[in-house]
Amino acid sequence: MGKFVVGIGNALLRDEGVGCHVVHAMEGISLPDVKIIDGGTCPDVLQLLEDADKLVIVDAVKGGGTPGQIYRFHPEDITLEQKPFLSLHDVGLVDNLMLMQAWHNIGEAVIIGVEPREVNWGLELSPELQEKMPQIIGTILAELNNTDPKGEMKC
Repeated sequence: MGKFVVGIGNALLRDEGVGCHVVHAMEGISLPDVKIIDGGTCPDVLQLLEDADKLVIVDAVKGGGTPGQIYRFHPEDITLEQKPFLSLHDVGLVDNLMLMQAWHNIGEAVIIGVEPREVNWGLELSPELQEKMPQIIGTILAELNNTDPKGEMKC
């Protein structure tokens, strides 16, 4: 068992790739018992993971907030529209989380979402998201340590 941080997103579409940018920025941080994974545009990567005490997924989330706003929620907080699948490629992140939780022992799965500003061709994050990177990483580190970003223990 251990902890996983998985970045999801398309790094070719600026802020859509925030999850990938975040996990690459975290690679230089010493985090014993934490595996950092760039899941890119393949949410199927979750099915390849093993049992985990904690799974933190980082992705762009359009929640209507200001660019760089950080959201924290659990997979069960997401309401899904039921639609028929046309192929296995139509299985999304939440569906893969549900499959993973059925196949593996996952203590807690948390999604850290970041409000994007720009989702168009480009390799760099928007200035707003670049400025928020320390706060995003701090939120993830607090999550891994079961504290809030201000250092208080979470219940």
